[in-house]
Amino acid sequence: MLDEVLGIVFKTAYWLLVPATLLRFHMQWVRVPFRNPVGVFICAVSDWIVLPLRRVIGSGFGLDWSSLGAAVILELGLSALFAVVTGKFSLFQSGSMIAGWLVSGMFGLLTTVLTLMLWLTVACAMLSWIRVDSPVADALDAIAAPWLKPLRRRMPMVGGFDLSPLALFVLLQIALLVLARGQSYVLIALR
Repeated sequence: MLDEVLGIVFKTAYWLLVPATLLRFHMQWVRVPFRNPVGVFICAVSDWIVLPLRRVIGSGFGLDWSSLGAAVILELGLSALFAVVTGKFSLFQSGSMIAGWLVSGMFGLLTTVLTLMLWLTVACAMLSWIRVDSPVADALDAIAAPWLKPLRRRMPMVGGFDLSPLALFVLLQIALLVLARGQSYVLIALR
């Protein structure tokens, strides 16, 4: 039961912190202003890890690499901490076990990116159906726009409805399936 309780706590921490750092990186990349409720929330949640890392990692090519570094550190750190606390990980494990943990962490981060974009796409689609004019809706639309633009150029409107979010939703689900299969193949190869 303790494992289950800790699992809930660690998953909650994970799904609050890692997406915030990933969104912070993405928002800067696509030049979404942070002066909106979404940006303020993301900064409030992630400043504690991103700002110290900024002194070490910095930025380059107009990107906030410290936010991406924070996501990697949180991904690997939270999964290692959970494994240590639950007794499923030891510092004395073999190199292949540690390599598997690192590979799982990287695949986990990619899965988080795709899952985050999947849910942002759903939120944008729902907000577009009810035409909510708010800073949150504008920020979410700007965050999802780079993912939706290529589909919008190729897909016509159907009866006044934009079906590109539905197409992106399906593509993201397929990508998640392929990623999960790829992770299992890589982990089997590491054994």
